[in-house]
This record gives sequence, C-alpha cells and structure tokens, in this order.
Amino acid sequence: MIGVSRSASRRFHHVANGTCTTRLIDEAGIPGTVSIWADPLYEGPVPGDVTDAELVQIRSRYLSGSPDGPAFVAWTGPNAELDPVNDLQEWRAAIDRHDGYDELVLWFEHDLFDQLNLVQLLVWIHGRLPESKLVSLVCIGSFPGHSNFKGLGELSPKELAPLLNARQPVGESQFALADLAWDAFRQPTPEVLAEVRRADTRALPFLAAAIERFLEEYPWTTDGLSRSERRLLELTAGGGISLSAAFPRMHVGEAIYYVTDASLAALAEELSRSSPPLLMLAVDPADRGNGTLRGTIALTDVGRAVLAGRQDKVATCGIDRWLGGVHLQPGGPIWRWDQSSNRMTKQRS
Repeated sequence: MIGVSRSASRRFHHVANGTCTTRLIDEAGIPGTVSIWADPLYEGPVPGDVTDAELVQIRSRYLSGSPDGPAFVAWTGPNAELDPVNDLQEWRAAIDRHDGYDELVLWFEHDLFDQLNLVQLLVWIHGRLPESKLVSLVCIGSFPGHSNFKGLGELSPKELAPLLNARQPVGESQFALADLAWDAFRQPTPEVLAEVRRADTRALPFLAAAIERFLEEYPWTTDGLSRSERRLLELTAGGGISLSAAFPRMHVGEAIYYVTDASLAALAEELSRSSPPLLMLAVDPADRGNGTLRGTIALTDVGRAVLAGRQDKVATCGIDRWLGGVHLQPGGPIWRWDQSSNRMTKQRS
C-alpha cells in the first residue's frame, strides 16, 4: 500500500463523496471496504417534515426525473438506476453493516456539495452506530502542489494515501453542529440557516462558507437571478457559447460551488423554457460528441434585459424552485439574497 502505516490492521469502511474518490482509495491500497454518500442536496426538495425513509423516496424521485428533477442517468452516468452504488438506500445499508468494520472513515472536502452531504451523513449515523464504533473524518480544502484545489478527485493515489493517517476523530461537537445545520437547511424558511453561518462552526470549519454560497443561489434582490444563473447569462452575453465551452468557465472565481455537467445542462434548458425564455438553446440531434453538454446557447432580448438589471427574472418569469426545505413558488413569500447587506430578505410574490 502507498504511504499507509498507522492502524493498517484495523478494519475500515470508507464513505466518500463519489466513486472517483473510492477508486483512488482502492488504487492507493488503503485497506477496507468502500461506499459513497453523494446526493446533490443543493438541488431539488429536501423537506424537513418527513422521515429519512420518506426523504430517500423524495430524493430518488427527484433524481430520477420524476416529477421534476434532472435525469438520474445524467447525474450519475449510464445505467445508474441499475447500479447499487447510486442507490440511496444502499448507501445507508453499507454503513449499517457495521459488524464488518471497526472504524468508519468519512472522506469529504470543503465545497457545498460535500458539506451538505457531510452534515446529513453525520446526523444519520449519530446514535445509529454502536458507541464502540469509531468514526473519523478526512476533510480538506487545500493540498500542497494544487494551487486551485477543487477536490479529492484531483489527487493521485500517492497523494491521497497519507490522508488516512491525518484523519480526525468525529466527536460530539461535530455531531451537534451537523444536527443544527441539517435541521436549518430543511426549514421551510431560510432565516435559521442564515444564522448558522454566523454561529461557532469551528467543529466543521468549511461549513459557514458553504452555507453562504448556498444562500447566493436564491434570487438576488438586484435582478432575480441566482449567482449561477447570472454567471451563465454573462458567459452567453458575448454572442452565444456552446455548453461544453461554458462548463469550465462556470467555475472561474468559484471556490465552493462547482456545478456538474448535468446540472449545467438542466440550468440551460430551464432558462430556455422559462416564460418568456432568457436563453435560446440550439441542439443538433446529430451532435453526440459532448455527452450531456450538447448545444449552443444565446441570450434572448429578455435575457439581455434581465442581465442588465432592467427587468427582474422572478417578476418577469415567475419562480417554482426548491432550495433545501424552502419552496419558492407563486403565492408564497419569495426569499432573496441581498448581496450588499450579506443577508436574506423576504417579499411577497
């Protein structure tokens, strides 16, 4: 094995943020079994008034494209529905088989995707595992030699292996903060979550910044666009751009929120189907070379007006969107992010 020395005889079960990391764990020769916990929780409904079993069904329906989510196969790859590694129930079952391991090692990083999965996972395992079962955490936001570090998947097996020996025990402070954050994320209004980022989050040092980046996905007070929507319109303003070319540029200036190719494709389609549309999306049926990111986008006149701040997206196109436990929809309050004051505001729709 590469660089693994301490506790090598201990039976590990590793839970990582995706199959890219579990492959690296295997390639590094790190002993133990592996599974993932990798739900894009910043997209779609995550209501707080349901049990975990009910939430699994809600998330599974959303991720499968029913009733209103992106296609599950687009999120996880071909044949995802047949692959148990992508089964939210199997993620839980793998951890529940705790007779097969002595220590549960969690592998996550600093970004929004991982921080939300981490707090959900910590809440789920707290009180579920026997007290004698050790839980430890590998969670980093930088790595020597990677100046623009985005995640564990960038590392080589040789770089990843020593992180096992740098893992930290998970204790009551981490569990308590996770419980607070997970409950706040699932509230029907965002005030509590906005306050969590101002609380003592030293137990999970990347959490506060991740929460703030999530709040920036609410419509802004200036134009009704989320930060990601605005970035995509800005990239399109020069006269149109292919989705494959826009994808890497979506991450310029980002340190916490990294849109997936499937999410970007879904966002472009959503903005092209709004009424009125903000984007024109042209897809050549014969173009199969760019996977999910097929097609070219261009601004409509309305999209140009919204981007310039002359029109408001919510007022012009309406909104029906889940952000954690908050459902922004016609007839209800519309929460917005005020960048100038760094806080949430509320208006009637």
